[in-house]
Amino acid sequence: MAKWRKAFPVDLADESFISRREFTRFLALVSAGFTAGIGYLWGRKKPLEGAPDPHGVTETAVALGLASELAPGQSKLFTFRDQDDRCILLRTAEGDLKAYRQTCTHLGCAVRFKGGQLECPCHYGYFECGHGFPVQGPPTRPLSGVALEVKADGTLWAVGDLPKPGEAKEA
Repeated sequence: MAKWRKAFPVDLADESFISRREFTRFLALVSAGFTAGIGYLWGRKKPLEGAPDPHGVTETAVALGLASELAPGQSKLFTFRDQDDRCILLRTAEGDLKAYRQTCTHLGCAVRFKGGQLECPCHYGYFECGHGFPVQGPPTRPLSGVALEVKADGTLWAVGDLPKPGEAKEA
């Protein structure tokens, strides 16, 4: 007896055969299911958290308090568009004010300010504070930035989204 017969002791007559017509029907049914599923998802699509609104709705500015309240190396959490759009405001060691969406670009964990860097505690990803670029760990894309404006009276406002690094500004 051949070696493969010992490993696979099934007779060809015992196998159930599938005709080409049955196989084609199966492929058509699976393809129709995938098409229906993608169509359903496309119909229900909504912007991802932190993505610009495709309908052109402008953000309203959010007051963040006095710019002088935040000392170098400190951070403060705030919400921007709605309660689910969590952001983090920080003052770098150099004294610059920066604001980013608090969502890690790897798997969406909440980013926190720790030790002069923005840290994602889920997979130990780190972002630098100047532009939100990843410096360690799994994230490969920078954090989404929030534009800040300091008014004449010293109050700090979050006023919109910063363009992603490498994107051209709209005229």
